[in-house]
Amino acid sequence: MTHFRTAAAPTAVSDLLARAAAAAPACAETPPRDRARALVAIADRLDESADELISIAVAETGLAEARLRGELRRATWQLRLFAEVIAEGAYLDARIDEADPDYVVGPRPDVRRVNVPIGPVLVFAASNFPFAFSVSGGDTAAALAAGNPVVVKAHEGHPQLSRATARIVTDAFVGAGQPEGVFALIESREDAVAALRDERVRAAAFTGSTAAGRALADIAAARPTPIPFYGELGSVNPVFVTEAALRENAAGIAENYVASVSGSCGQLCTKPGFLFVPSVALLADAIAAAASKVGEHRALTPGVTGGYLRRRDTVTGHRAVTTLVTGSVRVDEVGFGWATTTFVVTSVDALAEAGADLLDEAFGPLSVIESSTTTPPRYPDWPNGCSPAT
Repeated sequence: MTHFRTAAAPTAVSDLLARAAAAAPACAETPPRDRARALVAIADRLDESADELISIAVAETGLAEARLRGELRRATWQLRLFAEVIAEGAYLDARIDEADPDYVVGPRPDVRRVNVPIGPVLVFAASNFPFAFSVSGGDTAAALAAGNPVVVKAHEGHPQLSRATARIVTDAFVGAGQPEGVFALIESREDAVAALRDERVRAAAFTGSTAAGRALADIAAARPTPIPFYGELGSVNPVFVTEAALRENAAGIAENYVASVSGSCGQLCTKPGFLFVPSVALLADAIAAAASKVGEHRALTPGVTGGYLRRRDTVTGHRAVTTLVTGSVRVDEVGFGWATTTFVVTSVDALAEAGADLLDEAFGPLSVIESSTTTPPRYPDWPNGCSPAT
C-alpha cells in the first residue's frame, strides 16, 4: 500500500515540493485516458469508504449526516465529470494556424497552441465543505485531471477526515499507475505559506474568507515569478423581492429565506446575507414564526464561533439596526458554539451609510433585511412598538 505524505516542518515541506516537482513531467506526459481512469478509481474508493468517512466528518464538523452524504456524492461526481472531460479532450483547446505567405498583414508563420500542465498546484481546503471543496474536492480533481501534481493544505477544522481522505486519494491514484509524489497533504498554516512562496508551486486555489484569501493572493502576486491564484473569497448573496412576489407568496418567501439562512448553521456560500424588500411588514411575522421552529446548530470550529460572535455583536449593536429575531449562541468549554438564527432590519439608506459595519459577510446564521422605507419598522409585540437593538 502506498501511503500519503504529510509535512510538519520547513524541511519536510521542501521535500514534498521536491517530490511534486520531480513527478510533474511524468504526470504531464500521462495519457489523458489513464488520468481519467485514475480519477474514477479515486471516486470508487471514496464511495466504498463512505460510511467511515461520513462518521469522521459528522464528529469533526457538526454537519448533518444527510448533508454530508449528499456532499460526498457531489465530490465523487466531480471526479467522474473531470474524467469525462479529459477523456474527451476539448479542454486542451488545440489550435493550428498554418503558415500563410499571402496573409493580409504580411506572411504568417505556422503557429500552434495547446494547453499544457502548469506544474505543482497548492490547494487550500475549505472548512464548510469537507468533501466537495476539501482534500478530494473540485480544485484537486481539476488539477489532477489536467496533469498537475497537487499539494493540499488540510483545513484544521477536520484533520482526521483530511488524513483519511488523503490516504484514499493517494492509494487509488498511485494504484492506478500514476507517478509517486503526485499528491501530498500538509497541515500547518506555516507550511502552507512556505509552499505558496516556493518557486516550485506554479498555481494555488483557495476557498474561504475574504481576509485570508486576500492575504494569500497577495503572497502569490508578490513572488519573484507571480502565479495564478484561483480564489473564492467570501459571499454575501443579496436577494431581491418584488412587490408582486410579496403579494403572491409572502409566507413561502419567508419560510424559504429562513431555511436558507439557517441551513448548515449559515455556513454556506449560498446563504442570503441580505434580503431587500419593499416593506418588511408583510414578512416579519412569518420570518419570526419560521425561525422559532429551527433548532440550534453547531458551528464548524471554535474559530468560526468566535468570528461569528464578533460579527453578530457588530451588526446587532449598530444604531441603525432593529432586531427582528434575536437568536442565540451557546459556547462550550472548548469554544465550540451552537447557534440559532438572528435576523435584523434596517433601511437601504442606513445600509449604504453604515458601509462595512453592515455590509461585510457574517459567516453564520445571521441575515440583514433592508426595507425600502427609511425608518425602522414597528412591531406591536415589543415595548414601544419596536424591538431593542441588541
